[in-house]
Amino acid sequence: MMTSENKWVYKGTNSKGKRKFRIYTDDTKDDVINYLNKKGIAYVYHPKASMFFIYKEKEPKDEYAPRYAYYYTTGMWGNDTRSKHYYSKGIEHFIETYYETLDETKKYWESKT
Repeated sequence: MMTSENKWVYKGTNSKGKRKFRIYTDDTKDDVINYLNKKGIAYVYHPKASMFFIYKEKEPKDEYAPRYAYYYTTGMWGNDTRSKHYYSKGIEHFIETYYETLDETKKYWESKT
């Protein structure tokens, strides 16, 4: 999915004068859907935003269950409030590197206490 030809692209400058960059993935909507289905991960696709909500639970009880927002064209992701974003190199990189289920998150926080 992600090719070596993908490079960071200058996106602009923010209000504080910091330069912003973006990387575009080669992922398509179908690539993401097939990958998530293969992994058995629950999701909802929002076509107008080119975004998926990827749930932390296998069977979420409602649409506002704990989830990630994932923009497949850029690999940008964040929590469901979308207040801060991070970048991945594609859906495979996101799932293998950053994705955590609710159980994994609970275990992490229990180990901290």
